[in-house]
Amino acid sequence: MRIIVDSTCDLPIEIIEQYDIKVLPLKVLIEDKEYYDRVTIELEEVYEYMRKGVVPKTSQVSPVSFYEVFEEMCENGEDFIYLAFSSKLSGTHDLGKSILNEFKEKYKSINMEIIDTKSGSTAIGLLVLECIKMNKENLGFFEILERLNEKITHIEHILTLGDLNWLVKGGRIGKTKGFVGTMLDIKPVLDLKDGEVNVVKSIRGKKKTINYILDILEERGIKNNNLIGISYAEDLSIVDDIKKGITQRFGEKEFMINKIGSVLGSHVGLTGVGIFFFNY
Repeated sequence: MRIIVDSTCDLPIEIIEQYDIKVLPLKVLIEDKEYYDRVTIELEEVYEYMRKGVVPKTSQVSPVSFYEVFEEMCENGEDFIYLAFSSKLSGTHDLGKSILNEFKEKYKSINMEIIDTKSGSTAIGLLVLECIKMNKENLGFFEILERLNEKITHIEHILTLGDLNWLVKGGRIGKTKGFVGTMLDIKPVLDLKDGEVNVVKSIRGKKKTINYILDILEERGIKNNNLIGISYAEDLSIVDDIKKGITQRFGEKEFMINKIGSVLGSHVGLTGVGIFFFNY
């Protein structure tokens, strides 16, 4: 069985290559030019534009990309599951599902499905790792689907931004609110519930923010989980602080560290950091 993701999924390239995971590119619009994420523009190039103050715009996977990849899977006679970016944050899932229905009619002997992960970034990456594990255990296609859907209900996303300037640039908050928040060193803490982004709390100061995040992680069961995903853009110092705080409070953990992809990065900016884990 083959695994398909889109370019919102953050995973080490070694895993993508080792397990021959197909990646569907979302589109990135920069200065009126359209690119295919990770195909015609690399992440570091997107970051470079962002450093110059350019705010990229993003849009869903193109129909052509869906048709090409689904056709390839079906022509090869391969069952496949597409773990899609949250349907609450992009039209990619719904478009993919409508196209997949055409292939289900045409290739009835092949098992194929699209799953709304209600997730993004390294959270999808963690789901992919679970899928790989189940594949190795030779579980059946529909049992893997059932287990993945159950695991989606247990995935946690906790995010914070180093400052509010990028939200101002992207028009997501007003200039006055952004200016005051930056002057007071306000750092919003966000989470994802049922596929939607919510502001949990806004904290003043980096140290207090990290301590608050650690409290949330404890409340949501991180101590029972050995693998923790962390995604960041450029601020490695906060990644180190979070890893240190997690280890001191909850014991030794395994960390999967990824760069935030173009799509999420264009929304949260270069100071964004996310922590992802299963709450069981």
